[in-house]
Amino acid sequence: MEEGVFLHPAVAGPLSERFIEARLHVDYPRNMERELEMTGSNSQPLFLIIDPASEEILGRHDGPSLISDDPFVQFLDDAWAKTETKSDAR
Repeated sequence: MEEGVFLHPAVAGPLSERFIEARLHVDYPRNMERELEMTGSNSQPLFLIIDPASEEILGRHDGPSLISDDPFVQFLDDAWAKTETKSDAR
């Protein structure tokens, strides 16, 4: 995904403008346990969008989007809309 979907302008733009990237590499048993604890899954890849203030999971995408960028773009858009809804409620 990093070489395909992430470089597509419809994905790369929102990722760089709206989100801060953090990675958990699960090639270590301790990190695999952490992923399972956080998400209840060890699927790869697994993407979460987390509100930094509340730690609420605003979006989750399990598995790659290799056929089309559309599902991942929709995932980003849906999670971003939740952040805007939360800020409107304040």
